[in-house]
Amino acid sequence: MIDDSGAIDAVGPVAGGGWPTVGREEEVREILAALAMPPGSGVLLTGEPGVGKTRLADLVLDLSAAAGALIIRGAATEATRGISGVGIAGLRVSGGSTGSPSGLSVVSGLLAGAPRGVHDAALEEGEGPARWVVLGIDDADQLDAASAAVVGDLVRTGGVTLLLTARSGAPLDGPLARVCGRGPLVVLPVANLSRAVVLHLLTDVLEGPVDGLTADVLWRITRGNPLLLRRVVGIGLETGDLARSREVWSWRGSPGGHPRLHELVAADLATLGAEETKALEYVALTGSLPRATAEHLAGPAIVGELAHRAVITLTPRGGTDEVTMSHPLHRQALLAGIGPLRRRQRYRELVAAAGEAGVPDPGDPAAVLWRLEADLDVPASQALVAGGRALASGDPVLAESLAHHVPGAPGAVLRGQALIAQGRAADGERLLADHGGGTAETVALRSLNLFWGLSRPGEAHETMARHPGTERSADLRVAELGLALFTRATSAAGPAVLPDGAASGAGPPEAPAHGPLNPLVADAATVLRAYRLTFRGRPARAAEDFDRGPLGLPARWPAMRGSAAACHVHALVLAGRLREALLLVDTYYEEAVRRAEPSEVAIVGHVRGHCRLWAGSPRRALAPLREARALVDEHIPFPMRVFIGCEYAVCVAALGHSQEAFQELDRLRELIPGDLGLRDRLEFSRIRLLAHSGRLAHATDLANRLADRYLRDSRLTTGVECAYYHVRLHPSSRAAARLREAAGACDSPLFELFADHAEALTARDGAVLRGIADRFAELGYLGLALEAASAAPGGGHAARRRLDDLVERCDGHRPPWPPSSADATALTSREREMCELAAAGLSDSAIAANLGVSVRTVTNLLGRAYHKLGVHSRRQLGAVLPLAPDPEGGG
Repeated sequence: MIDDSGAIDAVGPVAGGGWPTVGREEEVREILAALAMPPGSGVLLTGEPGVGKTRLADLVLDLSAAAGALIIRGAATEATRGISGVGIAGLRVSGGSTGSPSGLSVVSGLLAGAPRGVHDAALEEGEGPARWVVLGIDDADQLDAASAAVVGDLVRTGGVTLLLTARSGAPLDGPLARVCGRGPLVVLPVANLSRAVVLHLLTDVLEGPVDGLTADVLWRITRGNPLLLRRVVGIGLETGDLARSREVWSWRGSPGGHPRLHELVAADLATLGAEETKALEYVALTGSLPRATAEHLAGPAIVGELAHRAVITLTPRGGTDEVTMSHPLHRQALLAGIGPLRRRQRYRELVAAAGEAGVPDPGDPAAVLWRLEADLDVPASQALVAGGRALASGDPVLAESLAHHVPGAPGAVLRGQALIAQGRAADGERLLADHGGGTAETVALRSLNLFWGLSRPGEAHETMARHPGTERSADLRVAELGLALFTRATSAAGPAVLPDGAASGAGPPEAPAHGPLNPLVADAATVLRAYRLTFRGRPARAAEDFDRGPLGLPARWPAMRGSAAACHVHALVLAGRLREALLLVDTYYEEAVRRAEPSEVAIVGHVRGHCRLWAGSPRRALAPLREARALVDEHIPFPMRVFIGCEYAVCVAALGHSQEAFQELDRLRELIPGDLGLRDRLEFSRIRLLAHSGRLAHATDLANRLADRYLRDSRLTTGVECAYYHVRLHPSSRAAARLREAAGACDSPLFELFADHAEALTARDGAVLRGIADRFAELGYLGLALEAASAAPGGGHAARRRLDDLVERCDGHRPPWPPSSADATALTSREREMCELAAAGLSDSAIAANLGVSVRTVTNLLGRAYHKLGVHSRRQLGAVLPLAPDPEGGG
């Protein structure tokens, strides 16, 4: 049984100290209130082993001692039960005047079994019965009869208040009942820690952020049991499975599979009877078992007892209850101890019970797998059909298990698809390449996987080109669109059209292509349709499609489900619905964490940070973006890896770390093979990095050029974003007019507000700018509100108070390009760039080398700029340029 003491040595970053007690504030208040409430004998804390009853009781006793109470502590033990006079071991006194004769008399009286002596001694020290004495006894359910009688007399005659602990389920009759004197004990169950508290505790003891998926996995396998959590973390640190990656603690792999963890729960399992263990083996093997089948196998009484003891969980599903293991570690330990012969026998018993109980249906994929594992005769065609059903229903693990029982190419193809759905792109591609042949379905899935999963666009195009058919199936048309969106590719068969979605432009959906979609290709189609709408100027339409249900989140491919969730949130942000996006993204994130899918958590986590950047707080955005970046691996679709890295780079640049930001962008550029459209995303991010690092001339020029290119190519959304950056960095009538025209071609109210902002900046109309700031703030775009308000001239004290309020709501972050105090707009872009580099501390020769010009050119251009700005030295440049360059440089 898991020990409930706190005597385990700390490990890792907390070596040399104990783990803190967190998340118990409400319990402490409740216990103190119950102790102070007459009449009564005191409080009994109950809970499972390791939940922290002892530490909680010690904390309350310490607080009581600090308030002046005389505290006596001890513990009942199994070893001393029945030995008169020593049934309470380790007695010690604290609080009050602990060195006084009365304190010693209390201890002496307890050991001698003389409650009257204790009572008299307590009266001698204080003002009589008002003296508060609290007796704490750990493991009070182990009290022998004689010791319980002594304690009961102390309560009745000595006015002693009790604080006891006992394990859940301990009988409250017998010796424990004899301790009640003035009234019944108040029984307070001590629950395990919540997931939020576990995350806080892990962050504290590991001295750094922990990714949400790791915290959730550790919470689930330990059920929030503090002592078990401590031991699991210790094993992870010792083995290196729990390690810091990119400043975030992560556990890669399955913590529940470690043999040493099985030992932690072996004693728990040993307390179960033979029939209870047998019942649990059925549940462990299947993962989830219909209650009717479980009761047919083990009997309702055993199922009910296991549920009462919280060993199993009954969950309503599809009109019936499903039985699952409450503790993942219990399941792992049980599975490790089931040999092949017993395993086959248990599956045969499951098959027989399912036939008699009627659930699951014989054609259910799980029931088919049971027959296969029982070594019964199952046609390969039936296993193949069952595997396809499992894959289509969103259970790729079950599909893979069934595929292992299907010989030849059909089994290999099914297994390859199941592996892709689990994020194992390379393994899936090998199987499909070797056994998939040239069917349209396989070619389409391989093409999508080669690009999205393996970042091999060249091979993806070759795979599509080798398909001999001229008639494009629904699957192939989805694959064509997937490549076209990110590789600037155009198929010889014409513009790619989604089977259920929009054409290449921003117009209405076209007629569906013939033929059903492969389940995984269907998931990709959902994501691609959403991306097409969002980035082709229809974010409001994309958001509405998600809201109404035509799109919905993919059910089978976790990485695609995460991508669709991210696109839904991003569409809401670009449609001016940031407040909704902030609420929805947290819901999506919690769901991804509960599903324990790292790729989905990373993708949705990054868009959480994205929303917080739009809300004007890079400080709050950093944690989710850092977590997403730490979780990035080969299981995440390739485009999403780029988006995650770009958003992280922008965030750290906004926080003043431009060198790190540019290094991140350079790293991403090396990952992008060929001339992919994803490089355009890097260039858009580069605009933001340049602006945040103070290189405004370069940022302005790049934003201008990219806006023209994107709008010319009908990539309207990114074109609008670039045009908006350009006009904010360098307001002009021409730039404002271009933005207004581009915004009018899109369906987003937010883009129209961008155009209003641009025109007000150009006119330098303070009243209009302040009104625009209010509109941004109402929608939740606080950073843009602060930027608009900062650029508004005049306004007096009210305007300054409004600015201060916006700065506070942005966590102190100010817009990166406040209005200049001199006419810096008179500078040419080349003069401006020279000044920015000079203000960063670069010498004339360094600037010349950086820009590839002569030192004389630098000197001349700086001289002209000084004259325009009315300054005479590099030191004065920082005060007159709209943003002083970051001393780290970069780029």
